[in-house]
Amino acid sequence: MKNFTCSRSVAFSDTDAAGVVHFARILTYVEDAEHAWLKSEGYDVGQTMMWPRVKVECDYSQPLRYSDDVQISLELEKKGSSSLCYRFQVGQAAKGRMVIVRLDAKGEKYPFE
Repeated sequence: MKNFTCSRSVAFSDTDAAGVVHFARILTYVEDAEHAWLKSEGYDVGQTMMWPRVKVECDYSQPLRYSDDVQISLELEKKGSSSLCYRFQVGQAAKGRMVIVRLDAKGEKYPFE
């Protein structure tokens, strides 16, 4: 799998009363990028396959604010028999790792070819 990068702007609805993006919303940005990445690689997302997260690590370094433009980068670290471990970077705001597992519609592990 190739590394993947996409961009987005911070929506007003993503911010809290202090005017910054809530920490959990950052992971939603990563998930949206992940889905675009998987689709770009030809994998189904949400129809016949599921991709639950089994491990997440995230370090936050600076806040994002309304209308900030941010680049989200994903880099494959390890491809297991039915799992992917990747590193992510959300601008200068956060970085971390995530492990997802590929499951079929019955919830069974679905190995990569």
